[in-house]
Amino acid sequence: MHARRLNLLMLFLILGAVVSGCSTASGGSPTQAAAVSPTVDPVTQKYAALANGYWEDHVVATGGAATVCLGTGVGTQGINPPLCRVRGAAMLAVQEKFLSDLGVTPPPPKFAADDRVFRTQLPKTVADLKAMISAADVGNQQGILDAANAYVDDMGPVPGALDHINPSVEHVG
Repeated sequence: MHARRLNLLMLFLILGAVVSGCSTASGGSPTQAAAVSPTVDPVTQKYAALANGYWEDHVVATGGAATVCLGTGVGTQGINPPLCRVRGAAMLAVQEKFLSDLGVTPPPPKFAADDRVFRTQLPKTVADLKAMISAADVGNQQGILDAANAYVDDMGPVPGALDHINPSVEHVG
């Protein structure tokens, strides 16, 4: 019983010390007690929101694309031209929208290198997706595979740029 009282007393003493150390009565000012949160400029907020929205749309659009456009086995096994065309068209719309939005959204200086990645790589991915859609239109499985692989290669640097803009999201291409 005595040990329990001592433990409770210690707990109350520790809590009291913490409360007293954090209160303004201990000599601190209200501004010292309040946590200061960094403000982000509107240009950075807008650009980050644009990049985050792009990634969300990209994830939705690419859902299942690997299976139907890259196949499930050796060579062209498992490539499904009609389904690949649907995925490719959805992915193309996302890429083109992001490129268009970038055209009217200036990057903040801290994201200038990431912006260059987008402006360099995304036109390549657009061309790859158009080639993939064209190959799907005529049922050319090898053409689909080649264009899909080119897309994957050209998309390679984009997740890294997105990681720099928003490190809290895992951007896996």
